[in-house]
Amino acid sequence: MNNNRSILYNEYFCLDEKDCSYIEELDNKICEFLKIFKAKNIIIPSFIRRDILEKSGYFGKNRHQLTAVAVAHPDHYEQIEAEREITDETSQLSGLYLTPAACLHVYPMFENQVISESMCLTGKGKVYRYEGGKHDGLQHFWEFNVRECIFIGSESYVRESLEQFEKWLYQYVLTIDEDAVVQPAFDHFFGSSNQLKAWKKFQLMNQMKRELIVHIDEREIALASFNYHGTKFSKTYNFDNSNEIVTGCVGVGHERWLRLIKWINEK
Repeated sequence: MNNNRSILYNEYFCLDEKDCSYIEELDNKICEFLKIFKAKNIIIPSFIRRDILEKSGYFGKNRHQLTAVAVAHPDHYEQIEAEREITDETSQLSGLYLTPAACLHVYPMFENQVISESMCLTGKGKVYRYEGGKHDGLQHFWEFNVRECIFIGSESYVRESLEQFEKWLYQYVLTIDEDAVVQPAFDHFFGSSNQLKAWKKFQLMNQMKRELIVHIDEREIALASFNYHGTKFSKTYNFDNSNEIVTGCVGVGHERWLRLIKWINEK
């Protein structure tokens, strides 16, 4: 008898106790590892303000990932009750969006501050990426859970911390899938062909992104990404201390890890 009650939609997962335990085991191991960085816990909300997205460039290269939050229009409550749904006609935009990247909430916390020592912050939260509606329940989800780790400090501290996290996580995933690899990567932005080629070249040359890769059903899946931002966010929020302070982050997607474990168990 199959007692698995998880429901795996293309857009999001609803998980039972057993599948939750797989994710909790991974997350607990990560949190234990992060003690070496003296990581400080944060709470990551689902909502995010427009001005934060604007400062982070999401209305440009990342606009295909955005989800605006709409609500029931107070002038149409009776119509909504009669039709049993909310349509374009009976809704209005709230002015808020759903968080497309967990780390975006961290940088405003330090706006106009002087950073006197390097630090590590971590939190678990839900993030939302519309991806132009191309959700498949494997590579692309609309909603997914992520363990996020943000490093703030000198370039040497951030790069060394990213490398240390990468090496540890890679060794851990090898106990699950011996064919896993870590490789250079780049963000899949929205824009013209020439713009994308230039950005890809820039990210690869400056070693800004690496991904932990496995293959599920012959498809390449990134379980985690290791991102070096330089002064992109510290300068935007004025805590770069004359280019001395940089940032980086690691994102570990829970649903993709679960997909890997379930796929291996079924082999």
